[in-house]
Amino acid sequence: KALLESFCSSFAFQNLTVLDGLRMFLATFRLPGEAQMIDRILQAFAESISRQCVESTGLKVFSTDEKKASDAAYLLSFSIIMLNTDLHNDNIRADRKMKLKDFIRNNKNYGKEISDEDFPVEYLEGIYRGIKEEQIRTLGEGADGSMTGERWKDVMRSEASSSQSRSSERRIIQSDGGAKDLKELLLESSWQPILSAVSGLWGMVPWEVYQADVGGGGSGAAAPVEHQNGTTLVGARLGIDLAYEILSGASNLSRHDILQDVFTNICYMSGLVSEYNRSTEDRAHTFLSSIEHQSALTVAVIIAEENGDTIGLDGWKFVWRMIFELRDFQLLSGGEGRRQHGHPNVMKESDPDLLSPEARDGFCQRMAQWGGDGYSEAEGGRPHKQQGMSLMSLVFGSSESLDERKNGATPRSLHGKEEFLVWDDLASSDDEEEDEHTARLGNDTEYLPFPSERYRRMLSIGASFENQLVYERTLDPGEIGGVTGLERIDVGHSTPNSSRARVRQRLSQLVDFHALISESRYLSEEGLSDTLNSLVEIISDSSKKTNISGASENGDKEASVELPLSPASEAFAEILLCEIALKNRDRFALIWNNILRAHYNSRLTYRPSHGDKEGHQPETIKLTPGIEKCVSGILRLCIWASNGRDTSIANQVLSTLNILHPPLGALIWSPLELNLDKHLAEGLWRISRNVDGLSQIDAEGWGGILGLVEWCATRGGLRSKIDDQLGNLAEDDPSLQAFRSLHLILHAVELKDSLQAYRWPQIVRSVRSLVEAGERGHCPKLSIAGLDLLHVLHTRMETLAAKGDSAESQHLLSCWVPILEAICEPAEKSRNGSVRQQAISLLTDTLLDRHGSRIPVDRGLCEIMNNICIPLAGERITDLLSIPYDVQNDLEETLIELELCISLLFKPFLHHLKALISVKQEFIGIWISMLGVMTQLLGEESLSQSNDHMNGALREDGAVTRAKLFQTTKELGSEHLRNAIMVLAAMGMLVDNDNDDSTNIISDGAQEISSVTWAAIGSIGYCKPYLEEWKSSACQ
Repeated sequence: KALLESFCSSFAFQNLTVLDGLRMFLATFRLPGEAQMIDRILQAFAESISRQCVESTGLKVFSTDEKKASDAAYLLSFSIIMLNTDLHNDNIRADRKMKLKDFIRNNKNYGKEISDEDFPVEYLEGIYRGIKEEQIRTLGEGADGSMTGERWKDVMRSEASSSQSRSSERRIIQSDGGAKDLKELLLESSWQPILSAVSGLWGMVPWEVYQADVGGGGSGAAAPVEHQNGTTLVGARLGIDLAYEILSGASNLSRHDILQDVFTNICYMSGLVSEYNRSTEDRAHTFLSSIEHQSALTVAVIIAEENGDTIGLDGWKFVWRMIFELRDFQLLSGGEGRRQHGHPNVMKESDPDLLSPEARDGFCQRMAQWGGDGYSEAEGGRPHKQQGMSLMSLVFGSSESLDERKNGATPRSLHGKEEFLVWDDLASSDDEEEDEHTARLGNDTEYLPFPSERYRRMLSIGASFENQLVYERTLDPGEIGGVTGLERIDVGHSTPNSSRARVRQRLSQLVDFHALISESRYLSEEGLSDTLNSLVEIISDSSKKTNISGASENGDKEASVELPLSPASEAFAEILLCEIALKNRDRFALIWNNILRAHYNSRLTYRPSHGDKEGHQPETIKLTPGIEKCVSGILRLCIWASNGRDTSIANQVLSTLNILHPPLGALIWSPLELNLDKHLAEGLWRISRNVDGLSQIDAEGWGGILGLVEWCATRGGLRSKIDDQLGNLAEDDPSLQAFRSLHLILHAVELKDSLQAYRWPQIVRSVRSLVEAGERGHCPKLSIAGLDLLHVLHTRMETLAAKGDSAESQHLLSCWVPILEAICEPAEKSRNGSVRQQAISLLTDTLLDRHGSRIPVDRGLCEIMNNICIPLAGERITDLLSIPYDVQNDLEETLIELELCISLLFKPFLHHLKALISVKQEFIGIWISMLGVMTQLLGEESLSQSNDHMNGALREDGAVTRAKLFQTTKELGSEHLRNAIMVLAAMGMLVDNDNDDSTNIISDGAQEISSVTWAAIGSIGYCKPYLEEWKSSACQ
């Protein structure tokens, strides 16, 4: 019972009706089926809500007696559950469902012991309509139906928002119009003086104390809060609360114009959106030393979370500018300890990195070397540290400078933002913060941590800020004394020594930066558009050249109104775009069509330069950290879209993959040492794994996926630096990733009917690129695996071959020939013998398949024999027999390849002979070509070579010698030729021209073929002794 009461007390039922409270309550667990358990749960619920609900505090329909009000809430809750079950149970017939009049009759009055008077009919009608329009659901959102932390937050927030909306509506209805006008008049006339008062309260910080510490030889390691007196802390608290109340009042009165003006001023008070004519060191020092700036930031971010719909586009620009400045000050990272313990962190992507840790380190190193036009070189992706102490060592308590430079090189601008390249780089004080966090987790006897979230809700924002400052001061050993001043106090671990670590911890306790992403789910469509468009405009502005304090051509100083953005913050902005989009998946179609698609196209689509017509180089896209995260964002969105939750938008998103590579995308990455090939390959693999979702996409989506497969296949073939042995590629090599993806796509049962035949030429091109990548990387395994994919594609032609009509036969031919040509290419050009053997064997088996009987003979089989089989076999036989004798070669492998070439020459010919002889002229041409190849193999020149080396044909160990190679090849070739002659004779295509028997009727075709055949055999030195024997056998 105590547990149940405690659970009910955790809900904030203020300003909620019984119906709304019951919705929120039941959304957190599954209501049991036992009546007694339901009764106890509803009793506890009724006791908790009856004292806070609108029925008691506003509508006054419940009795003022707590016992009566609790009983009424209990009976009404039970009746609502019964109505919900009755109206939304499909097993109950429509004519048996509870009617409105029945519900009113059952609940209008519960008797004098419970109800002082009847419930208003309008009130009960509202409950009935609410249940009928929206069912009460009791299931959680976890994988097993249980409540999760994220779900709990959603439930509480959604009910609070709806309650606030209803409460505002009631206030507007009940308030007098004149009173509202008076409030607005007071607001208009007082907001500027109030802002002045806020600035004055925050201005009570003793600036001279910090100036003396830094400039007068102080250590600078102590945080400014150590010098705050009680008056200062009270001033900070009052200023925060006053600023928050004026902003909240403007929001409640729907005076968005005043809210936006006040909000803009508060943002400027943070000092993070101005004064970019100073170095990063100076700006960071000012912020860390100013309670005013930190207070203004706290108010601005909290207001943005609560009133994101009303601060407008410019307001969101200020918010993101402040966030990016904090990023450059390294005040958002939160330390590794915070990351490892699962706390929400705005500086961490929700999806795993597309690069492995080793690949990420290498990419950061190259980015640091080339990203700044070569002016800074990095180690581990970060700039070298300066030697000696600097101003930053005084301010931050370390020798690390926020704008460290190699060899003391001066920055190109005073603000120095171009030096920040790694978006999630960590400060040296992050390790300090991690140690502190770990120590606190392991010691329960230290000071109590900052008030829990539930307790903080009871405090004002200013009071929370003040408590945090006091808490930090109490952790300083110098501020703590014993009762008598003599005893030793074990204070455990104190706060971090560096100012930066202290302020970072302070802000993480006061402001939930991650809520700017997670709470975007509750923004209206207009507010969400403002949030995203502000990021898009900031990114767009960052690509323009700005000159804050540099000299112009005339020698005058320029003062640009544009606000600079560091490359690292530009990358962070791209990440925020993607994270917010993924948090609003139910509205993703709106976000994509209105904002993201245009943004990504404008950044990555290839645009020829104006000088292309004059022969100049085409425009290239410089690879910056922002471009990297822009590409990563598209890949992350495509990975999500490929899950198949929304097929219509999935096709649009997946088609955007085409702008990541030529011809639509950037033609050349600049500099060439940087590329995103591994990003694209890993993204492709993650997309391909979603086979269930891919089974639902159409041609538009497949076009994007297969285009990326083809591109990644062409970008691989680099051997691993870790293992330089022949035949090994890096595990994340783009061609290997392309192979894995294509292998999965072709073998997945779910995708069997998804890839239409018109996509096969594109797949064939991808496989050809894979085979070439294997050649570049000296990885025959990849080339052979690519050939196996061609065989799989060949077997997919079974559905086309089964139809058998002329149109499909022509379609079959158009799909089949590219496959054969792709197999032929490595058979002819590969440097690896095993690859050539696999290709020749696969080509022979493919031609023997039943698909060949379905294609036209004259424009199909004959062309394949003349253009593919015979030329390939002849060229390979010539090359293999002409290997110089002083070249070391595996003769056994050579013999195997020669046997395969001879089989390629004769097996398809004999298999399709019946069809080939139906076209006389084409057949004669094929047969003459084959005889030419055999003349080359068995002719006098080959015979003399064989005889010259016949001595020692077999070595003592039985290994193949060159002489044995020639002898075996000629025996095998002559045997195949004899078999072909016998088959032709059996079919009446060969006769003995010297036979004068008049009873034999010889056709013109047979006469011509016989003349050519016997003349060719008679000219072949190896076969000449067998001529008469073959004639005799053929003419029997």
